[in-house]
Amino acid sequence: MRKFFITDIHGDQKGLELLLRQSGLDWGKDQLVIGGDMINRGKDSAGVLGYLKQLTERHPGQVHALIGNHEEMMGDYIISGDKLWLSHGGCETLASLKQAYPDPDQRQELMKWAYSLPLYFEDDEYVYTHAGLYTEQPLEEQSREILWMTEYEFYRQPREALLDLTNGRPVIHGHTPVERIYGDGARMNCDLGSNTYPILEERSLGLVNLTEMTCHVYRQADQWLEIRRIGRI
Repeated sequence: MRKFFITDIHGDQKGLELLLRQSGLDWGKDQLVIGGDMINRGKDSAGVLGYLKQLTERHPGQVHALIGNHEEMMGDYIISGDKLWLSHGGCETLASLKQAYPDPDQRQELMKWAYSLPLYFEDDEYVYTHAGLYTEQPLEEQSREILWMTEYEFYRQPREALLDLTNGRPVIHGHTPVERIYGDGARMNCDLGSNTYPILEERSLGLVNLTEMTCHVYRQADQWLEIRRIGRI
């Protein structure tokens, strides 16, 4: 079984499907973890949500989806009317959802699925989450504040304390865009800046093969696919 991780898709259904096809992911054998922030910024948030929900339902033992802070904002909007989401791509996501799912019950079901996803997933080698973990909180008691951790905050935490928390397993995450995937032996940031504002020189979506330590990359500006090697952690 190979292990794959993709995070911060931000509404790029085309890139998502191209990467999954290029990777040759075997739905009967391989594992895929989605690290949250599936929605907002891109033009097809509804398509991404619907596609990934179907994958989790068709392959419940192989495909695992996690919540990101953008799904959290959507949940806050739906449940309490908090409008923060609308200023971070929520208006466009709502329009996308209404067009793809005219039936409000279907739309609500999909949105509820997204904002009710777990904070983390673990297997025998890694712990997966959206942005990070707090070393002073047991893994099963992590607060929802971990969805908003900056990379600076997460990487300030002692490497040894983090590995103690995870029983020696590195944390695979996203949330803070980087131009190249890297790790320090205890954590690896896999967010290549899909559909971010033009902060990065090269906005991309990456599908990381953790078994082979390679990354299938879709460069959004020129719609170019490539494979990069990454250092083992």
